[in-house]
Amino acid sequence: MTHRVLSVIALAAIYVLTLASLDPLDIATGLVVGVVLTVVFAGRLDEAPRGPVPPLAQRVAGLPAFVWAVLLETAVGTWDVALRVIGLRSVAHPGVVRVPIGDRSERGVAVTTLTTTLSPGSVVIDIDWDAGDMIFHVMDASDPEAFRAHMQRFYDRYQRRVYP
Repeated sequence: MTHRVLSVIALAAIYVLTLASLDPLDIATGLVVGVVLTVVFAGRLDEAPRGPVPPLAQRVAGLPAFVWAVLLETAVGTWDVALRVIGLRSVAHPGVVRVPIGDRSERGVAVTTLTTTLSPGSVVIDIDWDAGDMIFHVMDASDPEAFRAHMQRFYDRYQRRVYP
């Protein structure tokens, strides 16, 4: 029960932070949204993500580099998209790129797709568990192999130790 109450509060907090409002009506709406989401996804919230969890010391040690790398990727993606928006770079080859899941755990797939989507210029479309692929739409799909290689390097260098 405590887990559900904390989940509702956290979801309501995210809602009001997104609106940047502390209006009582917005807080009430956030609480209602939180209750609805925790009821709809009740079974899923109780399940822990499948896959290995590295030792806590290893995860803590790798977290600063991972956070820094995500921030850097976001800054680089923002710069790239800005250059495309103002016309200094071409948007000639947007498209879909399939990236193998590889040895990522379910948790690792969730983190990879979230961090990749945080960086402007790419967004996860779907995860094809049967084919073992994450499917992204990217602004520059002219070299899908380079995109896949970049994602694998990022995973190997920064994410694997924290969220395999």
